[in-house]
Amino acid sequence: MDHKQITTSLAERTGLNAATVNSLLGSLTDIIADNCAELNSIAIPGFGTFSAEKTDEYVVNNADGSRTLMPPAVTVKFNPSIILRKKL
Repeated sequence: MDHKQITTSLAERTGLNAATVNSLLGSLTDIIADNCAELNSIAIPGFGTFSAEKTDEYVVNNADGSRTLMPPAVTVKFNPSIILRKKL
């Protein structure tokens, strides 16, 4: 399912127009991104938990013998709730 299909489906289920649903989805993703950037976890009851983990910088040895410094990164992991797992 892509963004357009999600927007259309939510608009049909909620009775809102597609522009409003698109705005709400944008706000939701902004909230999740902002909190994960601060390394906070976000729990949505009945859906799951988004948690952020920061990895430190590290050195990679390439096949040609050169070394590359990889910058620190923040990765987001999603753990579905038990309710969501049972539905799937």
